[in-house]
Amino acid sequence: MTPPPELEMVTIKLSDGIALLKFNRPRAGNALNRTAFKDMLAALQWATSSPDVRVIVQSGEGKFFTAGMDLMDGVYDDPQTVLPDETIATLDAYHKTLISTDKVLVAAVNGPAVGYGTSSIALFDLVYSVPEAFFFTPFVKWGLCAEACSSFTFAHILGRQKASALILADERMTAAELERAGLITKIIPAENLMQEVMQIAGRIAKLSANALRFNKGLLMRPYRDALLKANEVELAGLKERARTQEAKDAIQAFAEQQESKKKTRAKL
Repeated sequence: MTPPPELEMVTIKLSDGIALLKFNRPRAGNALNRTAFKDMLAALQWATSSPDVRVIVQSGEGKFFTAGMDLMDGVYDDPQTVLPDETIATLDAYHKTLISTDKVLVAAVNGPAVGYGTSSIALFDLVYSVPEAFFFTPFVKWGLCAEACSSFTFAHILGRQKASALILADERMTAAELERAGLITKIIPAENLMQEVMQIAGRIAKLSANALRFNKGLLMRPYRDALLKANEVELAGLKERARTQEAKDAIQAFAEQQESKKKTRAKL
């Protein structure tokens, strides 16, 4: 078995058929920059290709699951776009791996899940969350568009009206609200989250690997083509939207606001 890669922004722990992957940028709320996305892909590809892994658990270090895409990453690098093409290519590979894997995917949402943190969990088989977590997707606010297949998954899981509230109206939703709507499997108190999730993952990992693969295949069969198409259309749209002036203006204003806050804090 190939040992897990040593990564900067994602930790990997393997035990008893479970690969525990954690976003590891807690001082930045686990915001996802180019390095983080590359590390996420490397960790996921290792876990999906490892014969000893049956269950993949994704969580975050610190108080946040993830604050979503790091809008400050590369904002000054390319005047033509606010989102590097290499990041879009990494997202494409990451989403395709999530969609195609026959391993059981479990999200353990340990805190706020912003933007990509909300959209991506809909690609997991099981989603557990602490009650304090909140969720929103400010795609329109930044002049961008839905990603992680959320234009399909949100409408399919939540219904079009609830999906519109997240994607179009930028509404902030609670874990309880999304549990009722079907996106979250179960809410677990923060002090018990990882213990209970790992117990569930451990129980699954002891089941027949062939039966798990077969039954996950049955569950995913009606949706895989639709998910792949949604991913293709969304990422093409994201690449296009990232080059618009309104997206550039929105991200630039955010970057300037963040720089101003840093200077103010430095004076204190």
